[in-house]
Amino acid sequence: MSVDSAGFREVMRRYPSGVVVVTVKAKSESRGMTAVSFSSVSLDPPLVSVAVAKNARTHQLLKTGGGFVVNILKDNQQHLAQHFAQGLSGDDQFKSLAHHGGLVGAPILEGCLGYLECRLHSAMEAGDHTIFIGEVERAETGEEGLPLIYFGRDYRKLGEIPPV
Repeated sequence: MSVDSAGFREVMRRYPSGVVVVTVKAKSESRGMTAVSFSSVSLDPPLVSVAVAKNARTHQLLKTGGGFVVNILKDNQQHLAQHFAQGLSGDDQFKSLAHHGGLVGAPILEGCLGYLECRLHSAMEAGDHTIFIGEVERAETGEEGLPLIYFGRDYRKLGEIPPV
């Protein structure tokens, strides 16, 4: 039995996900992308995963950059999620945003709930995506607040009831 991709997508839209921006720096190019396919994998060693479409601009940089940062967005940072979902060039992505570099060189966004700096542990091909596993080298909490959620084709806040 084959699953229809449109039906699969519709079911997955009913599953809420936290929203992160994954940033990477490879050579002199920095890039970020909005992701909802992020997860904790292991506590010992501390590992996280993010699934990235093979046609995403960030994909190749993640393969060659050696590390990445997962910036966990607050519920008032929808503008950052939308900003990094656009097709801007790497230089334009960070031009007007408050950020700094860290251990792995990738941009760390200011004002997030927290961030994880990761060294690339492994990568696994999975259909039209690659699952990048990062070993967390630094985990920092940021500002207090609630997470930005993606559910039903839109960004949401905890406790918000989507329109029917």
